[in-house]
This record gives sequence, structure tokens and C-alpha cells, in this order.
Amino acid sequence: MDRKKLTGLILGIAILVLIWIIPAPTGLPPAGKNALGLLIAGIIFWVTEVVPLSISAMFLMVMLPFYGVTAKLADVFKDFMSPVIFFVIATFGMTTIIMTTNLATRLTGKLLTWAGDNSKKLVLGFIAASALLSTVMSNVPTCALFLALALTVLECTGAKPGQSNLGKCLMIGIPFGVMIGGGATPAGTSINIMAMSLLEQSSKIHITFLGWMIMAVPMTVIMVLISWWCLVTIFKPEPIKLSDLESMHKTVQDLGPMSFKEKKVIYIIFAMLVLWILSTWFPVLDTTMVAILGLVVMFLPGINVINWTEFVGGVSWNIVLLIGGVQAIATGILKGGAAAWMVNTVLAGAAHWGATLTNLGASILMTIMHALIPVGPAIVGMSTAPIAGVAGLAGTSAAGLTVMVAFMSAITFILPIDCVPLLTYGKGYYTMGDFIKAGLIPTIALILYCTFILPMLAALIGL
Repeated sequence: MDRKKLTGLILGIAILVLIWIIPAPTGLPPAGKNALGLLIAGIIFWVTEVVPLSISAMFLMVMLPFYGVTAKLADVFKDFMSPVIFFVIATFGMTTIIMTTNLATRLTGKLLTWAGDNSKKLVLGFIAASALLSTVMSNVPTCALFLALALTVLECTGAKPGQSNLGKCLMIGIPFGVMIGGGATPAGTSINIMAMSLLEQSSKIHITFLGWMIMAVPMTVIMVLISWWCLVTIFKPEPIKLSDLESMHKTVQDLGPMSFKEKKVIYIIFAMLVLWILSTWFPVLDTTMVAILGLVVMFLPGINVINWTEFVGGVSWNIVLLIGGVQAIATGILKGGAAAWMVNTVLAGAAHWGATLTNLGASILMTIMHALIPVGPAIVGMSTAPIAGVAGLAGTSAAGLTVMVAFMSAITFILPIDCVPLLTYGKGYYTMGDFIKAGLIPTIALILYCTFILPMLAALIGL
């Protein structure tokens, strides 16, 4: 067996045994202690990948009643089957219909024409384009899509892995753009909708689709520009020749005019975004309901932008099961009193910190957590309720802190060990040191955004 997996298996089992032995701290109910222990064991299993993520999640789910976190297994599956799960499944349909068209290739052609022979503009174009599509597509498929397009461009320019600064800029910039863009809307990544659901469940605070965008879109614009500036300043991409990109331009030209299917895909996504924004004023337009209706429209006769086989193949069932499992454990943490205990005991000092220091400390804490635990849903499940609870003690915005938790759980500029940057890291164009060097200033900028700007925007919309 792989040493990493064996270590993870031994540590995870040790945690599961210790849960039984160690008494609960004062004020923490046994059910809450066991729920926290199960989550810690899960994080170890997920980081070391002892078994597929979804298998670990299902194992932990059936352990919840065994450890007394829930009364019956039926209750666990009720917590699993929340609106979040159906939202995630439905939005994978959006990802799939984009992946089955040439829209991303056409977008790349536009940015190549815009950039001309300016390699710095080319890098900005790729970061911005990947961020734009990631607002409605899942992060991993978006990164894979732009990775393939960037590799074609690099091949045309003769860039060599480990030698080309343009290669470094594109291979680091694409995951940066994807992760940043994923935070812009609740549809950008499942982590966002999961954080919204856990906030409403624990604090009865509802963030609308438009409310999220008001707090998050400025972050996306600011971070895209900062990330681009850092990359082209630190690595200084080599110039490109228009003649090198002729084959790429020809590929785009050979596509011809936009197809009817591609137009239908654009109309559907635009209509869903409009309905999601309108849900701010019309609560009947529930976010999950709009996602499911949009999925249904994709299959309608005369529209047919996707078939069942494509949809089933396009859904990341591993992610769906992982999110459901984490959500069930997170609900156990809430019902078992662990979240309240963390707020009242571990984080009680926040009452004396003040809003600004609390926002700063929480942002730094979440940044470090993602560097240590590269499993976004687990971080959200463990952190949302306690950190939102701290808001009341410190006099800051629970909604703002929740959006921060989602940002920090989905975005990492520190190490390329998250599943998104790992896609490009494996191509050999940059080292781990290059990633850290490029990510230092964006990391500080994101922390400052969450500390100062995010609370102001939350207050602006009454949250």
C-alpha cells in the first residue's frame, strides 16, 4: 500500500478509536465531540486519499448514528438530501453544455486577436476568460478546458516546460483565474451554495444571489488584476510572434459562424442568471428551483443542447457525494452543540477583539486552514457555523464572514496542492516555489479585501 495512504488509514482509525476513549470537554455534549472527531477523521482520509473521497464521505455518514451523533440512519440521509445537492447536480448541466460546444475555443480566439503579439495582454486574457467562465462552471472542468487551450498556444509558440516564463504565467494564471471567478456567484462553485445553506441553517440569515454577487464580484475584478500584475511583473513573459499563432487562429476560423446550439447555450445560461438575480425580489424563484428548471429546459424537444449520457458523464458524482457527506456531518456538529461550544468556549475572546481584528484573524486562519487541508467542502462544513457565530460576539457581519469562509475554502494562492492548481502543476511549467512567489501578494490582497471591503459591502446591502 502507498505509504501516504497507509499513514492516513492508521491516523484516521486512531481518531475513530480516540473518540470513544476521550471524555468530552466541559460544555461540549458527547454527540458534538463525536461529530467533530468524525470530521477530523474524514479530513485525514480526504487529504491522504485512503479511498475515493465519496467513499470516505459515505463511510462517515453511516458512522453518525453509530457514534450517537444522530438517532437514526434515516435522519442522516435527510441531512444529505438537501437543496444544495440538487443545485450542485443541476449546475453541472451548465458545465456540461459549455464543454460540449466550441464557445471556450471561440473565446480564446477573441482574446488572441485582442492580445496580438503582447504576451502580457495574452496572460491577462486567459486569466480573465477563465474567471468569467468559472462564474457559471465548476472550477475543475473550467481549469481543464483552459489548460488544454493554453497548452495549444504554448506549443505554437515553442514554449518549453520549466524554461518559458509565458508558460509559467499561463499555467499559474489559469488556476488563479478559475478559483477567483468561482467566488463571483453562488453558481461558481458548490462551496458557495453550501456556505449559504449552512449560514441559513445555523443563523437564519439568508444571502440572496444578487447579495452574494455584490459582495463577491468586486473581489473577482480586483483579484484578477492583482494576480495578473504579479505574474507578469515577477516572471516577465517572453514576447510572442503573430506568425507562431497562425495555426491557432486558423483553428478558430475553421469553426465558422456560431452554431444554433451555441446560441441556445448562451441564451439558457443568460436566462438562468437573470432569474437567479430576480430571486432577490421574488423569493418564489428559489435558487435551486431555477437551477433545476434550467436543467429541464436543456433537455426539452427543440432545444436538446444535452442528452442524458452527456449529463451523467458530466456530473462529478464524487463531488456530489462528498458535499452530501460533509453536509450531514456539519448538521451533526450543529445539532450536537459542537458549533455553539466552539463559539462560546474556543472563540469566546472574539467579543474583545472588535470587528476589524476579528475579520483579519478569521481571514488569516482560513487561509492557513486551506493550505493545510486542501478539501474545500470539509473546511466550509467545519468552519461556517462557528465563524458566523463569532460575528455576533465581535459586532461584525455573519454574512460577510460566511462569504469570506467560502472564498478562502475555494481559493488558495499559497501551495498548488488543491485539485484546481494541481491540474496545471503536473505539466511541469512551474515549480512549487514559483507558485508561492506568485501567490504571496494575491494572498495578502484577498485577506485585506475580506477584512476591510467585504464588511462594508455586507453592510451596504443590510447584512
